[in-house]
Amino acid sequence: MFFQYNKYLIIVRALAWLGITAIIILSVVPADERPVPGIGQGFEHFAAFALVTGTFAVGYRLTLIRLTLLALLFCGGIELLQIPLPTRHARLSDFVIDFLGACFAIGLVAAGNKFLTLRFQADH
Repeated sequence: MFFQYNKYLIIVRALAWLGITAIIILSVVPADERPVPGIGQGFEHFAAFALVTGTFAVGYRLTLIRLTLLALLFCGGIELLQIPLPTRHARLSDFVIDFLGACFAIGLVAAGNKFLTLRFQADH
């Protein structure tokens, strides 16, 4: 059982880092070379940061405060990284949407963990 859990944990952590890498790359490539799914910039940002943060939260069982602080720093860092780039723009609105997506995922994972803990306790 432990081996199987460990295997999945490694996969989830790898996916989390792959997602972080993808966000960094997509944030620094020239704007006209970035793929655009056409679902709206706000939703794109929210969904990308929620998905990556949720995966990170599942893979690294950190405290809510630590996860939130890391998300805040990452979201802010991504916007600051775009300041010197000629075709990219650092926007406060993007930062807010990114951070809200990250917080949504952190809350969702925390609620899921709480539910599973209560259910496990009730079963035993």
